[in-house]
Amino acid sequence: MAHEQIHGDIVRAGTPGVSLQVILGFLAIGLPEALLGASWPAMGAGVHAPLVAVVGIAAVLAAGSAAAAITAEPVARRFGSGRAVDMGVALTVLALLGFSFAPHYWVLLVFALPYGIGSGMLVVALNAYVAVRSANARITWLHATTAFGALVGHTVLGWIIADGADWRWAYRTIGLVQLALAVVLAAGTRRWRDHLTAAQMAQLGETPYAQGDWRHDMRRPHVVRTLMAMPAAVAVIVLMFATTSVEQTTMLWASSYMVHAGGMSIHTAGVYANLFFVGLVAGSVVAGVVALKVRDVWMVVGGIAVLLGAVVLMVVPMAGLWRALTAPVLLGVGCAPIAPAVVHATPRLFGAARTPAMIGMQTAAVSLATLVSPVLFAGVERVSGSMHALPWYLLGFTVIALAAYARVVRVARLHARGE
Repeated sequence: MAHEQIHGDIVRAGTPGVSLQVILGFLAIGLPEALLGASWPAMGAGVHAPLVAVVGIAAVLAAGSAAAAITAEPVARRFGSGRAVDMGVALTVLALLGFSFAPHYWVLLVFALPYGIGSGMLVVALNAYVAVRSANARITWLHATTAFGALVGHTVLGWIIADGADWRWAYRTIGLVQLALAVVLAAGTRRWRDHLTAAQMAQLGETPYAQGDWRHDMRRPHVVRTLMAMPAAVAVIVLMFATTSVEQTTMLWASSYMVHAGGMSIHTAGVYANLFFVGLVAGSVVAGVVALKVRDVWMVVGGIAVLLGAVVLMVVPMAGLWRALTAPVLLGVGCAPIAPAVVHATPRLFGAARTPAMIGMQTAAVSLATLVSPVLFAGVERVSGSMHALPWYLLGFTVIALAAYARVVRVARLHARGE
């Protein structure tokens, strides 16, 4: 039986009832993900804050997410994956409802902290749980659920504001939906099974790089310094930082690029920029199908290749709206398979015992990139004096991602040969 099929059978046979809990958990990650940037023009005006003040909230969110990512492993060890997910969702509910009632900017800053902590805890707990139990295809589809949640949250926000309602009702609505998810997840907490079966351990143990990890307690903590000293650890962190930089910079600056570099109207550019989310969701679904037959390495390489194609398309002169229509979709499609493949490969690269801590480090890198990369491009745009710098900025991070992954593949091959 093929490796991926064995993994799928183990999940279905060994953890009955958990699949729905996991799906709802990934949906809970996505629902609030795209709200801040889309709501800030209305929100900022509502709390009498300038446009640039959104950076402060984003900084607190990223700091909370990074802190939670690094400390989520001991929380999951102490309370179990199910309770860690419950705590993460509860914190996001508190933050969303807190945002909806915030009378002043400083109150938003206060609630941004549990917002970030809850998101970071959810990402680590869920990805660490599925990394050692699921095939790459399933993980990719779960990430598609997160992208779909972000699309739904963004759409609901747009509908409510377009209907003339206050932005607070948008946050309140998403917060209540998140609360319903929290109740369902809490009701199924006991269905989570953190203990790996002998079949799961044997299957993972067939990878030479992971051999020997089963001599250690699965709940043993791993310090950051020890993790970062492992071969390929730094390269994986750089890969996640670089690909997240492409994703987050595109999310924030695509509309401005189409207006100032493509000559579109603001309304038209906003519509076309949303195609990135469409590409992310569609790319995740398609990547899940492809992952049934293709190994992790080719999923990452394929994603990077699509990103390179999208960047080339952005700089090649082309008549009509085809470039504006195609480039955002390709950027979303290219980003879609990379993170799930890295999550799936983590226990095979570093061992299942170290997986929660390693995914925590990856999530911290994602949080840092979310904060730093879009702001860094603002500096690049100011220095260059043109939004035409965006494709070259994205190209730079795509090349960094390619170089980092080449290092990961080289180390994995050396260990596979026992060198």
